[in-house]
Amino acid sequence: MLLLALVLLAGWLAQLGQGASYPQFLRQHVDNPKTRARDDRTYCNMMMRRRGMASPCKRTNTFVHAPARQLQDICGRAGRRAGRNLHNSNNRYRITTCRLARGSTRPPCSYRGGSSTRRIRVACVRRLPVHYDRTL
Repeated sequence: MLLLALVLLAGWLAQLGQGASYPQFLRQHVDNPKTRARDDRTYCNMMMRRRGMASPCKRTNTFVHAPARQLQDICGRAGRRAGRNLHNSNNRYRITTCRLARGSTRPPCSYRGGSSTRRIRVACVRRLPVHYDRTL
């Protein structure tokens, strides 16, 4: 029993050490429905500040405009395994990718953005997405 508790504790601590958590994934990557903005540049500048990713300036971030439940399903039947804990989505999702504008390395950060509909890859822990890996 003690051994099981130690194994579970080690796994939990490893997860924390990587900063991988479902609430953090939601904060950094899910915006559904998409917050209104005049254009993608305005959207990115606003959302990166609101979600706490503009101090220090995060180089790139992708927001997915889909219900959290659909994104959870990528870790199950709506995705295909692509590595140890990586899963590729079967479906395409509306996304906005925000990239730090050239020359903007310190706050106030300036972002440029682009919208598209693409498949995505996420890392999953206990059937929940905890890391946005890439756009496919």
